[in-house]
Amino acid sequence: MEGANILTRNLIVFGQGAIRAHPCLMPEMLALADPDEDRGLEAFHEVFWKHLRHTGWNALRAIGRAWTGGMLAPAPGSGPTAGHYRRLGRYAAGFALLADAALGLLGGGLKRSELISARLGDVLSELYLLSAVLKRWEDEGRRHDDLPLVHWCMERGCATIEARFDQVLANLPSRPAAWALRAAVLPWRRARGPRDALTRECAGLLLKPSPTHDRLAADLQREPGDDPLGRLTRAFALVDAVQPLRDRLRQGGVRDWREAHRRGALTDDQAAQLQAAEDTVAEVLQVDDFAPEELSPARCGAAAGQAGG
Repeated sequence: MEGANILTRNLIVFGQGAIRAHPCLMPEMLALADPDEDRGLEAFHEVFWKHLRHTGWNALRAIGRAWTGGMLAPAPGSGPTAGHYRRLGRYAAGFALLADAALGLLGGGLKRSELISARLGDVLSELYLLSAVLKRWEDEGRRHDDLPLVHWCMERGCATIEARFDQVLANLPSRPAAWALRAAVLPWRRARGPRDALTRECAGLLLKPSPTHDRLAADLQREPGDDPLGRLTRAFALVDAVQPLRDRLRQGGVRDWREAHRRGALTDDQAAQLQAAEDTVAEVLQVDDFAPEELSPARCGAAAGQAGG
């Protein structure tokens, strides 16, 4: 069951992750389970006060970063991604406070509040993925051409984080606590997702072969071959190669390249290039088709019986 996505999201990512990753929860649980009550009580008191100090520091950090828009959060350097690091620092502090508050308010009931647990898990997942985006940009040499993709990922992820914060706060059973936490973690919502202009800029990077496109697909099979991705890569290269011919014909008011070839506006080699690109695109777009009799209930039942046998 733990392989099911819904169970992983609702219970495991945050529910089990919080117990293992929190610096105080596991020691507190072990202390309460100690068969020696005196020793367990002493250990619990020690870690409990540590937990309170930890929560207090998280609260101060979350409030300071939320009310300054992340300006008080640390960032490595002052480059074009410094603001993204500060935003992640702000959300990480808010998540830490909100997670502690949810555990304190709901206790064991958090396991039954699967929607709240799932949303907290979504925040944790987005923080991890956005950190990976920044790390990849750093590892690949801080290439300026890749910045639109970095900005798009960050804007989309930050909007998701704020939406999940808002949903958790709207559904906490203790409304006074939820109002106080909203003032500390999300006094206002700023992240609205990537703007259309940024989305179009990112799309433009993928419409032509480029170093950015190569880096984005570096771990994928990109050699032309019989596999679907190989055919798609070949079609992409062929279409890009003949695009100048298509643009020239379009400017001349010609829609059918075959007609242009008959009139002598295209050479035989150019027509062959256009034909190859057209055939490859058709091959990529082709889907499986079946005769009507192959889809009849009797035929399908016979095929299922043969598969079972």
